[in-house]
Amino acid sequence: MNKRILPSSLLMSLVFFAGFSFLIYEVSWFRMLALALGATVKASTIVLVAFMAGFGSGAWFWGRQTEKKIPYSRLLTGLFTAVGITGFLSYFLITHGLPGFYKLLAVNGFSISSAGWLVLTTSLFILLIPAFFMGGILPVASGWYIRSDKGMAGMIGRIYAWETIGSTLGGLAAGFILIRALGQQNTVFLAAAINLVSLIPLLIYGNAATNEMEIPAQATLEKPVRHKEGKNRENTNQVATNRYAATLGTFIFGLAVIGLQVAWFRIFRIYMTNTSYTFSLIASMVILGLFAGSRYFASKGDKLVSSRTMINLILITAAAVFAGFVILMKLPGLIMFPLAGDENAYFMRIIVVPVISAMLVILPVTFLSGFSFPLACALFSQDHRGVSSSIGRILLFNTAGTVIGPLISAFLLIPLRGAGLSVLFFVVFLLGAAFLLLRKHETTRKSGVIKTITATGAAILFLVLIIIPETRILPPSFTRFEREIIEYRETVEGTWVVGREPGGKGAALSTYVNNSAVIGSSYDAIKVVKMVGHLPFYTGIKCQNVLVVGFGIGVTTSAIASHPEVESIDCIELVAGLKDAAHYYSGLNNNIQNDSRLRVISGDGRNYLQATGKKYDLISSDPTHPILGSGSLYTKEYFELCKSRLNPGGMVSQYLPLHKLLPDDFLGIIKTFQSVFPGATVWLGHNHAVLLGANGPMKVDFMRWSDRIATSIKDPYFYNNPYHLAACLVLDSTAIARFPSNIRINTDNRPLTEFFRLSSFKAQNMTTNLDYLNKNRADVKRIFTNIPDQPMMERFIRGNVLLTEGVSYDLKGNRREFLSKLQAAVAANPEDEEYPFLIKFNFGR
Repeated sequence: MNKRILPSSLLMSLVFFAGFSFLIYEVSWFRMLALALGATVKASTIVLVAFMAGFGSGAWFWGRQTEKKIPYSRLLTGLFTAVGITGFLSYFLITHGLPGFYKLLAVNGFSISSAGWLVLTTSLFILLIPAFFMGGILPVASGWYIRSDKGMAGMIGRIYAWETIGSTLGGLAAGFILIRALGQQNTVFLAAAINLVSLIPLLIYGNAATNEMEIPAQATLEKPVRHKEGKNRENTNQVATNRYAATLGTFIFGLAVIGLQVAWFRIFRIYMTNTSYTFSLIASMVILGLFAGSRYFASKGDKLVSSRTMINLILITAAAVFAGFVILMKLPGLIMFPLAGDENAYFMRIIVVPVISAMLVILPVTFLSGFSFPLACALFSQDHRGVSSSIGRILLFNTAGTVIGPLISAFLLIPLRGAGLSVLFFVVFLLGAAFLLLRKHETTRKSGVIKTITATGAAILFLVLIIIPETRILPPSFTRFEREIIEYRETVEGTWVVGREPGGKGAALSTYVNNSAVIGSSYDAIKVVKMVGHLPFYTGIKCQNVLVVGFGIGVTTSAIASHPEVESIDCIELVAGLKDAAHYYSGLNNNIQNDSRLRVISGDGRNYLQATGKKYDLISSDPTHPILGSGSLYTKEYFELCKSRLNPGGMVSQYLPLHKLLPDDFLGIIKTFQSVFPGATVWLGHNHAVLLGANGPMKVDFMRWSDRIATSIKDPYFYNNPYHLAACLVLDSTAIARFPSNIRINTDNRPLTEFFRLSSFKAQNMTTNLDYLNKNRADVKRIFTNIPDQPMMERFIRGNVLLTEGVSYDLKGNRREFLSKLQAAVAANPEDEEYPFLIKFNFGR
């Protein structure tokens, strides 16, 4: 009877697609759990730790099962089945189970903190289970693939290379193609389908009785030959030395690479444009380095299997990390300004600069790490019969490092010494590990000198890191325009900095969190954030309790606080220490940070809304741009969450940008908002917009609107003529209903703004969106009733139309036509005091 033997190439394909699916899961899980747990560094670090802990424990457990003579085919069949089923179920557990759990806890009176920890713990178990099964595939497949001692080291490198290149491509596919094209749900289902389809060759070729497969060309079962160190492995001391080098080496590489990844990402968030694509690229470059290193080992492995190689590898890695730190400190001038200095070079900024930066800083380190893993497996394995168990044990030590490294980085080093110096602490850890290995190694004169230099270098660097002041990592604009640093602060969640433009104490200030401006200094930017705060009150909201998502430097919050009926303001801010920068803008925010009604809460706004059972009269959001990190605050699910936390008659106001959004995506956000708030309106503040939705119908009595404006506190930075503000209304539900039929709702499952097209960065998108609003204006009489002077209202609307046309010309660089339109607006609407101000402000006339 002929036996069907599994070809080795087919097994490699299974390993490749396993890695491909693993990164699809990982990208998807991190994104979905960010929605459930909050988009914080702390939450993502804990999730990463849970995933790696499950992966490592699974590798160790399933690697040991091969010692029980369980057929490899049966083990792999069970593992692929388990990963596919648990991966499939994970989508429902995360997207439906966790929000439902939040609701259950809120109903039963659990505090936000208690609910958060319970949901986090549940999330860890959701990840641990599939990761436990994932971890077993590589060691079990390796045991099936490696059937001889001859060439064993190279084969270990080869199978690990196939897994890592699959992971690289899976991460890129998920981040750049699958989630936008298929949606989050179908992307997870695709990964599960890949796992289950992988069962077909296992069922066809797997031979439960013999564990046979096609033997690789370089291997032979008849004459097992040990690799280069075969004689040394007869020596017990040599075996112990090799295994010590393997376990300590793989542990320190796991600790350093993943711990560094946390610090690197924090630094890149300060330098880079913060998009989902940027960091998908960087994460994939990490794994690409692992692939390249393991593939190189596969070609050289048998010649380099020694504990001395591991020591050299660690020392070279320490040097590579230090060199990468030097490059990081000079990255803006070295790479970013020469390649992407032009404002329109968005492809360079989003794709090319991150890739080149990662190649210089990250790739050398991960290449060496990729080389170290199969080296450690080869050092630990005495022969091919125990290779599955050996790889499982090495993976266990490696993942132990990957668990500890990010915890040290996120919760100890970055809070105490900042992201920059955290990188150098990992140089100390690597040198310390090299010293420990040198102590175990042969005691030659040369090794003694190296040991002394290593120990001295580690001690000196450690003392320097403890003594020296902080290393400031500034947004590129600060370096380029030589802004004076007024205050600089690093936290786990982000770095904020206040700078002054050149020109002395009277010059304008700018504040950044990472690489995002907290508030623009232009007149239109100030106007729109004040509109976000004032409009709900002018329309007649009865408001006592307010939730503000995103404190910034407090301009929107101060507008809200200026209305005396407000009794309490809860403000959720991801970088809560930003409140300490508010006093620099006292002229704009009236020292809101000292208001006794204000309570600033550290955390993610969406996560807070899920966890709290508290309801509000007003929820106001002024997040960063949806394609620059706040995409989850512009989806249908977020708006529904806001609505569920409103009291009867409550309102939601939210900033809406016109720039960096394709017209379909821009209109998609508005349509999404209106699908939750049927009476939604859109208001225009020059070239920015405000979404306004009520938990009920939207009708405004103009006389009462005028009275409320007249009795409000006067703000020198906000022109609040009632006709002027009413003319800022551009869309209502009727106008929104006329949107083209191809405009899609933006959801968590199909996040069109988060996974945007690169053409979103084209400058003409802003003018296209602005022109659409201006040409498709709603009839204000559908919202406002009892307008006493209709001709005046029409003049203010005509003036606003002309102003908006002028702003559009200005954005296109046509200043002459901008002035002409402003002058026409003055002629059409002489009652509006803003137009003469704008002429003087922009043209000095």
